[in-house]
Amino acid sequence: MKRIALLAAIGFLCWATPTFAGSNPDFDLDGVGDVIDNCSEAANPAQDDTDADDCGNLCDCDYDQDGICGLSDFGGFTSKGFGTTNELYNHTEPVWDTIGFGDFGFFTSNFGQVPGPSGTTAGTIACP
Repeated sequence: MKRIALLAAIGFLCWATPTFAGSNPDFDLDGVGDVIDNCSEAANPAQDDTDADDCGNLCDCDYDQDGICGLSDFGGFTSKGFGTTNELYNHTEPVWDTIGFGDFGFFTSNFGQVPGPSGTTAGTIACP
């Protein structure tokens, strides 16, 4: 009887939670399945996307939407972002907090890289 109850509980969990069943995996474990996650390799349960390019703030430092995090993006970050609460340039949770060294570290580690990945824009320039 206990075995049947255990199997029923496991079956319910697999049916009720797609990430357990494998039909919509959640690589970053933020509770949002990869195919609809706007930043599928960095946990961002709030799905913040200030510039509305379908690539979440926590994996996007391409502010001019040219497909790469480059010099023009860095200029915007340093002149309009650092020390402010400008959500566009915030890459650490919460995104409404003051932009500081954590955000700068994110930017420098992603410099020269493409944004993403994002399940919502897979294969596009905005967030490959």
